[in-house]
Amino acid sequence: MGALQGLVKTHPILVFVVLSYAISWTLVPFGGLLGCGPFLAAVLVLSLTEGRAGVRDLLRRMLQWRIGGGWYALAIGLPTVAAALAAAGTVWLGAPMPSGTDLALWTEVPFTFVLVLVLPLFGPWEEPGLRGYALARLSLPRTPLTAALLVGVIHVGFHAPLFLRGDIPASDMVFVMAAAVVFAWLVVGSGGSVLVAMVMHAANNAVSGEYVSPMFSGAYGEVLGWLRAGLWCLFAAAVVLAVGPGLRSARTGVSTPGR
Repeated sequence: MGALQGLVKTHPILVFVVLSYAISWTLVPFGGLLGCGPFLAAVLVLSLTEGRAGVRDLLRRMLQWRIGGGWYALAIGLPTVAAALAAAGTVWLGAPMPSGTDLALWTEVPFTFVLVLVLPLFGPWEEPGLRGYALARLSLPRTPLTAALLVGVIHVGFHAPLFLRGDIPASDMVFVMAAAVVFAWLVVGSGGSVLVAMVMHAANNAVSGEYVSPMFSGAYGEVLGWLRAGLWCLFAAAVVLAVGPGLRSARTGVSTPGR
């Protein structure tokens, strides 16, 4: 146990990544990933490196909801705007207009949002590990922007089995890297809330993944993916231009968690 604890303390991020992939990829044979893999990996690493205090801090930030309504509006609004604009752009480029039946399925979006946010099987539960643990620790010797991009690389690797099998398009690699900057900005700007990242992930899954994406297939599905990725690149660029590599405004002066 002492040797194991020493290894984890010496290479906590490496151990976190290996554990995240190992746990999450257990569902790859069944066509998916276990969303709570990074969360469970973070809890294990924190238990060995920081003890109960570290785990409690992560759990506290997962429930940190008093952050101002503007952050929630961004967390829900940005994925919704990106999905809507990407869909409109795909239709403008020649895709058939979604049917009234398809459009009417918007009533299922709130239920999907709550479902994926609450159940630890789904993507939003990646956020406590990625943006709750890894982002904070990687920010210690680096700027939050650099840390955000490193987390994006980890996140792309997390989805590697699905990329290799063709289950998700190549455009999602660009999307994940760009979104990593926006997710980090929300976490840093809100004072370390992991909940706001989980909310944005749930909104993206519900609106873009489950509602808009099924309306387009084949070549038009690829067009949709690249338009969406491009829009998230614009969001990321706007964030960096507005607040700089610290991913926080001078007015708020909010520090990166763990600093």
